[in-house]
Amino acid sequence: MNPTRPHPLVRLLLGAACVLASLTVAAAESQCKYTPIGKLPLRYSGPGLEITTEGTINGLPAELLVDTGASQTYLTRTGTERRNIRLYATGRRSSGIGGTSPIYASIVNEFIVGPVRAGRSNMPVLGSMGDTPIYDGILGSPFLFQTDVEISLAAKHLIFFVPEKCGSTWLGYWGKDVQSVPMRMHGGEHHRNPKFFVRINGKELEAMIDTGATTSSITSDAARRAGISLDGPDAERGRGIIGVGSHTASNWYVTVKTFQIGEETVQNARMSVEDSGLNMADVLLGADFVRAHRLLFAMSQNKLYFSYVGGEPFGQRRTLEPWVVAEAEGGNADAQYALARSLYSGENGEQDKERGAEWLEKAAKGGSPYANLYTGRRLLVQRDYAGAATRLRSALDRLPAERHGAVWLYLARVRAGQADLAKSELATIFARTQNDEWPKPIGEFYLGKLSAEKLLAEADEGDGKERRCEALAAMGDFHRAHAQPDQEKAIDAQIKASCTTPDLTYTKLGG
Repeated sequence: MNPTRPHPLVRLLLGAACVLASLTVAAAESQCKYTPIGKLPLRYSGPGLEITTEGTINGLPAELLVDTGASQTYLTRTGTERRNIRLYATGRRSSGIGGTSPIYASIVNEFIVGPVRAGRSNMPVLGSMGDTPIYDGILGSPFLFQTDVEISLAAKHLIFFVPEKCGSTWLGYWGKDVQSVPMRMHGGEHHRNPKFFVRINGKELEAMIDTGATTSSITSDAARRAGISLDGPDAERGRGIIGVGSHTASNWYVTVKTFQIGEETVQNARMSVEDSGLNMADVLLGADFVRAHRLLFAMSQNKLYFSYVGGEPFGQRRTLEPWVVAEAEGGNADAQYALARSLYSGENGEQDKERGAEWLEKAAKGGSPYANLYTGRRLLVQRDYAGAATRLRSALDRLPAERHGAVWLYLARVRAGQADLAKSELATIFARTQNDEWPKPIGEFYLGKLSAEKLLAEADEGDGKERRCEALAAMGDFHRAHAQPDQEKAIDAQIKASCTTPDLTYTKLGG
């Protein structure tokens, strides 16, 4: 078995033994049977509140991103490191919003999602994804569109269907207000996401559903064709977007006079125009659109059935949206963290730092790894080293691929008088790190395996000045933690001479 060639999971679904009750969707004279063969729960996970479902990998429970915009099914480093799955270099890279990521290969003994059961298989692994993902893998379009599939975020479920003798029978079984638009396929079995047409400001554009995108967007080229100017007074520069890779892609917010899909029209929608360079379609309809609709991808008929179920189809997260508050109040710790961040910053139109602090503490105690990572880093800066270590250890138990947090944990342990434990934990974590990954050189410097000169040389080979300043800050924190004032003073002088922020410390840097 060649570990560099991923084994596809396509065509496993139809052999599933799990069959639910068939639905009656046709007229009395029709013999159509529409059989649901698997139902998966959906939830919101991670700092971006992405759509995930559940499965198992090598016998352990797995959280999986539902991403109709992904051309393959991948594992993440979170998933492989939780299971000690070995990685093999492939030399290939995956492109996404924010740059590219190395692709590794892995051998998985068992992969189960709903009615799909795969034995020993080769699976690709994404090396980096901006924020360290909480989910263990990504279910891409070849997996999701093996047969008809319904997605309802209102009901929080995904259902696979197998039609029998349905032909052109109307399959919008759940209501009288269901519409349909024709779909068409592009690119063969490894690019299974179907496209369809919408109209923006009267201009026909090709669109696709991308459940992996938190918000809907238009490409800059399509926006120009629809008469949308990014230089006009209505256009507002966004904060940028990130996905695969570590860089931020530019975006703008504009007002779309009319958006039409089928007979549904949305007027004066505020949408994002993105300059990511991916151009999978003119328009990507993300989770905001999906949340406001019930969708059935009838692959057997090349039709998309849909109905509006309420809410803002193009929310863009520019206000504090009711569904986020409802998720937080319902006990979703990741939503509590997202709400806390929003209230702290005021970026969604409402700032209340006191309420933000309350939600942040709820999120940390509720088990959000991101809340524990954030508060652990903050406690480290505040010199509560024991408290910082507790929070950071909790975060790393859920995010085993989080390397910056591992370095912060090392600093907290050393400051708390646990130098031996600090070194053994860091050595264990960085032993799983690939040679081409940052911040592995920082970890090796902390472990005494890399000199200061070589650390800075490797930083200079990466993102230039920004990464060099990050390396210098990490070195300064190391010398402070080990009470080495002469070395600390020398590093501080370099930071003041070459970095924008003169009081830079690694524990205050993002990550």
